[in-house]
Amino acid sequence: MSSKESIPMVKSDDNKFWKLDMLAELSKKVLEEKERASGTEKSSSTRPPKWLMMVMMKEKNAHDPKLIIKKKLHASDLSKTQSRLSMPINQLLSSDFLTDEETTILHEPAPEPGKSTRTEGGKKGVSVVLVDPLSKRHEVELRRWKMGENWNYVVVGGWNNVIDRNEFKVDDVTVIWSFRYGGGKLCLALSPLVRESKHSGQSSSRRS
Repeated sequence: MSSKESIPMVKSDDNKFWKLDMLAELSKKVLEEKERASGTEKSSSTRPPKWLMMVMMKEKNAHDPKLIIKKKLHASDLSKTQSRLSMPINQLLSSDFLTDEETTILHEPAPEPGKSTRTEGGKKGVSVVLVDPLSKRHEVELRRWKMGENWNYVVVGGWNNVIDRNEFKVDDVTVIWSFRYGGGKLCLALSPLVRESKHSGQSSSRRS
């Protein structure tokens, strides 16, 4: 048998999952190094899950995954009239997912008094790619609004398209992660939904 014949062939599917495992392991090592450097220790729930790694593999040079928030969807999030997904800033699990430039844009001065009674915040937003629970990409915009007494990051400018493509229900729970790809473009990724059964009280993970 020649040396060429003795080399085992790697199937394309095997190669894909090998790359997935390698990417997950690399991300895990980077996070562990950051934890050691800062003297903090994070639970395994803050490490990128496999579904996120699969999303990131579809993007060029995807990196820097961060857990943003565990979000329960409210009626206001699913209202086609309000057309926005809110993420209360005081509930964020990571507050450093924005660059300095993005933070400056989102913290522009609020409109003059009397021009907005429902929300206050900057007029400009940051262009973001959002990957929904079906792994579909959407062009949206991230803004910073004050709603009532609390400041929120809100996804607008395309959120209704996300609602149309997914069978969201009130009280569905999704985990939102961020990552960067390409030259540093911000991406938000929504996990497969978790829906609680009203009869059994049990939770189940599902894709819409």
